[in-house]
Amino acid sequence: MAAREPPGEFIGAGGMGAVYKARQAGLDRVVALKILPEEFGHDVKFALRFTREARTLAKLTHPNIVSVFEFGNVGDTYYFLMEFVDGSTLRDVVKDRQLAPEHALAIVPKLCDALQYAHDKGVVHRDIKPENILMSADGSVKIADFGLSRILGSESHLEQLTGTHQVMGTPRYMAPEQFEGTHGVDHRADIYSLGVFFYEMLTGELPIGRFAPPSKKVEIDVRLDEVVLRTLEKEPQRRYQRASQVKSDVQSITSSTSGDVPGLTRTFIGDA
Repeated sequence: MAAREPPGEFIGAGGMGAVYKARQAGLDRVVALKILPEEFGHDVKFALRFTREARTLAKLTHPNIVSVFEFGNVGDTYYFLMEFVDGSTLRDVVKDRQLAPEHALAIVPKLCDALQYAHDKGVVHRDIKPENILMSADGSVKIADFGLSRILGSESHLEQLTGTHQVMGTPRYMAPEQFEGTHGVDHRADIYSLGVFFYEMLTGELPIGRFAPPSKKVEIDVRLDEVVLRTLEKEPQRRYQRASQVKSDVQSITSSTSGDVPGLTRTFIGDA
């Protein structure tokens, strides 16, 4: 493995594996070393799937996607060397309710750019959630773990591996067709998940059951309600069909809103 042993400082773990902060010896740079769950090393079909999909992920080069530098395996242990992002996940930011609506509206277009770029290359994330969105110290936003669910297998398999954490977390961000295990889940599942997170960033709550439009929860332009609710349509054909369309509508609304009009309020969610 290209990173020095022992792996380095432990960063975290989840259904996609354990992550360590390490140093890539050859290039003398700090990287994130992700070691995939060892259960997959014994899967006879995994090796072929890993190589095929990992090559695709390594070709994703976008400022809002965590870059994959290298991938491989040592025996039954499979790993990725990825760009290290010095910062925190948006889960931490949302949990502390330190995200103003104006900041959420600035973040969403960047996420849309990343999703559209990946979708155009045939890569669907399938696990968009705050834990997989990183914000660096300089304020840049990057999506992590792109396409790993496809490498590791079905969502039901991941759910079994991650136990309570997965059941309590990720399913709340899944599109209905994804949660139900419908075949042919496509990029529109990512758009639904983005909608869940968009609603959460604006309101501090998840859109569960009968939920109010975001403008009823926080002071924003009421036109954003239609954007958010369209991403959350249960039927894929009724949602936005492209992430770029979400970006276009958000920017169109925010660009026509002055600084003292709801939509770009500086009131923090926790104080609204």
